Formats: sequence, structure tokens, C-alpha cells
Amino acid sequence: MEYRRLGKTDISLSALGYGTMRLPTIDGVFNQVDIPKAKELVRKAIDSGVNYVDTAYPYHGNGFSESAVKEILADGYRDKVYLGDKLSVWFCESYEDCEAFFEGQLERCGTDHFDLYVLHSLAGDLWEKAKKLDVFRLFEQKKKEGKIKYLGFSFHDSYELFQEIADYYPWDFCILQYNFMDTDHQAGERGLRYAAQKGMGVLIMEPLKGGQLANEAPKEVAAVWAKSKHRFSSAGRGISFVLNRPEVTTVLSGMNEMAQVEENIALANQCTSGFLDAEEEALYPQARAAYESLIQIPCTRCRYCMPCPAGVDIPNNFDYYNMGHMYQSMEHAKNFYNRPYFDPMRSTNCVNCGQCIDKCPQNLPIPDLLKKISEEWAK
Repeated sequence: MEYRRLGKTDISLSALGYGTMRLPTIDGVFNQVDIPKAKELVRKAIDSGVNYVDTAYPYHGNGFSESAVKEILADGYRDKVYLGDKLSVWFCESYEDCEAFFEGQLERCGTDHFDLYVLHSLAGDLWEKAKKLDVFRLFEQKKKEGKIKYLGFSFHDSYELFQEIADYYPWDFCILQYNFMDTDHQAGERGLRYAAQKGMGVLIMEPLKGGQLANEAPKEVAAVWAKSKHRFSSAGRGISFVLNRPEVTTVLSGMNEMAQVEENIALANQCTSGFLDAEEEALYPQARAAYESLIQIPCTRCRYCMPCPAGVDIPNNFDYYNMGHMYQSMEHAKNFYNRPYFDPMRSTNCVNCGQCIDKCPQNLPIPDLLKKISEEWAK
């Protein structure tokens, strides 16, 4: 297992980290973690060299992942790893709430400190709320108490906001969404390079785009991978792309089957930084173009159509529809589309007012497309 230094700190993390957002569950019930199976998987990874375990309060619902981590890391396993958790400020309304939230996390995880602690899932509104709640005062206090060793943030917004946050505080690391399909999405490639230039460690989430890149590749993409000298699985293609980047400290993977653990460990042992040669690296843009050729609705996400008077999130409806067709993940994409939180933004709310049509630079017949999605996907 390759170990990479976490930015300017004095610790090194395994190239593969274990994310606990998707632990195995009992009968598919989200908040009922299958503790014996989860323990077997995570401990197998640790015994094979993984030394970073990552959790958060929302994972598996309101602390259930954290409680599972306590059991998983019993019997001396806590001492074998660096443990990370996150401050999810949307659960807090005051400084005191933040402090109580933090102390509750320590208790649920069964630890007296977090090696890595993260300001969670930052976007514009949450960043402003975090500053308003004075979270940096809390962080400095907990660092003095020895309850936080290294501090970072995870991110889901534009590159411009990423740069603002990166420059605001002397962070030790950040967590970015990055995969070969998302090089220009959110912080993207520029954010990866900027963080490294500032001496920050970089942990990567969603290396397989929520598991979609692990699906069997459509024939258009399979034809690209056939040119490779490596016989990786679809998941292996995604993981190896990220492991290859010298700016990356650790790739976080949410593994819930032993075969996934074993494959990812083998990849982390084989795919050291700079492992892929120029010929292999050139295949990834080709694969991305092959996936993009399967897009059904050529929306560029310029958002000129927004806001919609009826509240429909037009680009996201199109994203979900394209997602299902591109990654052969129709049911997965439909589940995103039909989640309760998306109710007021769903295509079914379109009133066919037509205001979006004249605003679209691509001249898309937006109401007709929204109707098509509703007819095919709405429950």
C-alpha cells in the first residue's frame, strides 16, 4: 500500500481510505448497519494497509455510521488508523450547538479525538452560516484541547468559492469530488491543482461518481478501454485514474462487499502516483467523450432558463435523465429524481408557460422535454 503525506503535515495516509457512507445494511434499511459484515470489511481493509477511516453524522442517518465506527474500531483497531469526522453545520443554529454536536460525535465514535476533522459539504449558504456560527473559534479551542489534530473542509460548489475558502484559513487538507467525468465540475481540476499548490492534502470523494462508473461500461466506452494495456474493471478504471494523480493524498471509497475491498486494495498496491503512462492517460478523455455521446438532452447547464416560475430545477431534471442513459443506471437515476426533497423541483411541476424557451441558447424545447421525463419517470 502506498502512503502519501497529508499536505504539509507530519502524517501520511494510505492511498486508499475507507468511507463509511455506504456500509452494508440489514435488508437494505438505510439506518440499520450490518455491524458484523461492516466490521469484517473495514478490518480486512485495515489489516491490508488502509490507515484512514472517514465518517459523518448524516451517514446512515443521524449518527448511525458514527456508532457503527465505534464498534468496527474496537479491539484495538482505533489505534491502527487515523479517524475523520465532519461538522455538518445545517444541524446547528448556534456556537453552542456546534460544540455539543462535536462532543456528541466523539462519544458516538468512542474516541477522545479526531485525527482529521472536516467542515462538511460547503456551498455558498453553508459557508456563510459556518462563518456566522464562529466555527473557527470552536476549531481552535478543540485543537488546543487535543481533540482535533488536523482541519479541513469538504466542498460542493464552484471553483471561485473553492478558492475563496481555501484562502480563508490555513487548512491542512480538503475533500473534493473528482473523477474522470467530473474534471470540470465543482472545484474540478483547477481546485485539485490549487489545493496542492497551497500545500494542502487532498482527499477525493466520489471517484466512481456515486457508483455509476462501476457499472458495466456501455459498448461505446468499452471500445475505448479495449485499447488499454491494463485489464481493469469499470471500477478499476475510475479508481486508477484518481490514484494516478500526484496531487491526491487519499481516495475515499465506500466499499460494502468483500470483492470491492479486495479489488480496491489491489489497485492501491499497483496504481502508485504516476502509474499510468501518457498513452493510458489519453484514454480517459476518450472514455468521457464516449459517455457524453450517450447524452439524451444536450443541456449545457448555463442556467439561463432559471429561475423557473413554477420552481422546476430544469438543469437537474435533465442531469438525472442523462445520467440514467449515460451510465446504464436507470433505476439509480430515477431514485434521485423521485427523492422527496426534489418534489418541488421535479419536472411534474412544469405549467408549460414557455418562458424558458426563449432563454435557452441551445433552443431546446424545454417544456416538451420536461413532459417527456415526467411521463417516463414520475411515480
